[in-house]
Amino acid sequence: MSCDVFCHNHEVILIKGGIIMKRYAKFLMIFVFSVVTLTACSGDSESSGKVLKVAKDVELASMDQHIATDGLSFEVIAATIEGLYTLDADGNAIPAIAKSYDVSEDGLVYTFHLREDAKWSNGEPVTANDFVYAWRRLVDPNTASEYAFIMDVAGVVNAASVNAGEASLEELGVNAVDDYTLEVTLALPVPFFLQLMTFPSFFPMNEAFVTEKGADYAQTPEGLLANGPFKMTEWTQGHSFKVEKNDSYYDKDNVNIDGIEYKIMKDAQTAALEFESGNLDVVRLTGEIVDLYKENEAFTLIHEGYLWYIAPNEEVEELQNVNLRQALGRAVNKEQLTETVLNDGSTVANFIVPVTLATGPDGKDFRETSANDYMTYDVEVAQEYWEKAKAELGIETLTLELLFEDTDSMKKCAEFIQSELQTNLPGLTIELKSQPKKNRLELMRAGDYQLGITRWGPDYADPTTYLDMFITGSSNNYPNYSNEEYDALMNRIGKGDLVYDIEARWEAMKEAEELLIARDAAALPMYQQGNTYLIDQQVKGIETHSVGVPFIYKNVTIEE
Repeated sequence: MSCDVFCHNHEVILIKGGIIMKRYAKFLMIFVFSVVTLTACSGDSESSGKVLKVAKDVELASMDQHIATDGLSFEVIAATIEGLYTLDADGNAIPAIAKSYDVSEDGLVYTFHLREDAKWSNGEPVTANDFVYAWRRLVDPNTASEYAFIMDVAGVVNAASVNAGEASLEELGVNAVDDYTLEVTLALPVPFFLQLMTFPSFFPMNEAFVTEKGADYAQTPEGLLANGPFKMTEWTQGHSFKVEKNDSYYDKDNVNIDGIEYKIMKDAQTAALEFESGNLDVVRLTGEIVDLYKENEAFTLIHEGYLWYIAPNEEVEELQNVNLRQALGRAVNKEQLTETVLNDGSTVANFIVPVTLATGPDGKDFRETSANDYMTYDVEVAQEYWEKAKAELGIETLTLELLFEDTDSMKKCAEFIQSELQTNLPGLTIELKSQPKKNRLELMRAGDYQLGITRWGPDYADPTTYLDMFITGSSNNYPNYSNEEYDALMNRIGKGDLVYDIEARWEAMKEAEELLIARDAAALPMYQQGNTYLIDQQVKGIETHSVGVPFIYKNVTIEE
């Protein structure tokens, strides 16, 4: 409970920095014991130095870069480990552990020259062997990484064969020429290869340390090594975690804060009050409280690349019916969902490849020259599909379970979707199942669900970062969609004749999206995420990215 809040005559008065701001009590019901306690609110007394305090509404799932699949995990991993390249403030790939690189004329062999002053937090040097070990571990079938596919996306020789157990780890196209020279051989040119090197799946690992820790690796701060600007020092599962400035980091002189404290706060209202109290510097706003802060100087809108969709599990007999999937996808008023329920800058999505992801050979955004109405809200059309589905399935009523994660915003989202589907498709009952994000992901990976609200954030700036998910057998193919025509087209786009015809490849990706969404309704797109935040005005230099690592904190400063 915040101690700088007063309730009076149906209003809530919040005090920060001598400025009084009124908030309606129907949104914020606070009880305060005494005015005297105001003097006690001076932030977290346990913090020392310049520490950035960040609220997150989901738990930290994994610090193992080969097991992690979510944005928060990648964000924290990227704060503690650097790869060959990192991102600058504009999203460009810039050297990190690699000082420079050479590439052969045919674009198939990259030779990276590594800096010799990079060290792990245990004092050992970062070498080319750390990359070879990590890359082999990523595609090792024993690792069972859901991101093993990305090595093949990068075009590395034998990546798919090694992951399938058809080739040895040593046959992967990566080699340590010496301690500070790394050679990577590709099977075909990949125009976004360097961009991929900024993604955590490609980061190095210290083999001796990982082997020593075994099953304990990345489970606690003691089970982690860092070579980046910060290192993890505390981790209370489901509650909070902390990273501190890494004194072993080669560029430590340019890291201007002493650390970052993360608090897991699933209720946006509580987090906003903590911001008002000075106990948090960065807070995400959702729903009704967004409007309360739009005039606040700390209010910040961030456009993100995440696209949220409902995955209909096609292992469920009824959901194998395409007319049922079409009905479900068209029965939700997405405009009301984004503008009223979410109210956070998110926008309607009737497609699976988001806006501002990638620019084509014509210099235009993928969405600018693609159809944007693959799955629009239309109750009449939805009910026509629903009647066809009922006739084909021989049913009059149907009950389906909707799985979602237990954040405040997603609970409201799920309840709205439930209401829309039940109202607009008479005879349909939607039961809600709320789970922590980690559990939700585990259930969806196992196929132990019926309908699931999920999202995907782009790993690189190309439409295939979304389209590849729905290839038969993909580890991220939550709908368990399988279509030979789609698979063949995506194979041509990724590895076949279209790789060498940029314009034809671009048109083929539009065709693939239309097949996936408009014809087969394999995924039911809902919205492209926009987020509204409160960011303390004394905090500068938080870098946000719609592709890859969502937040980078190395260049953060906190003014006095």
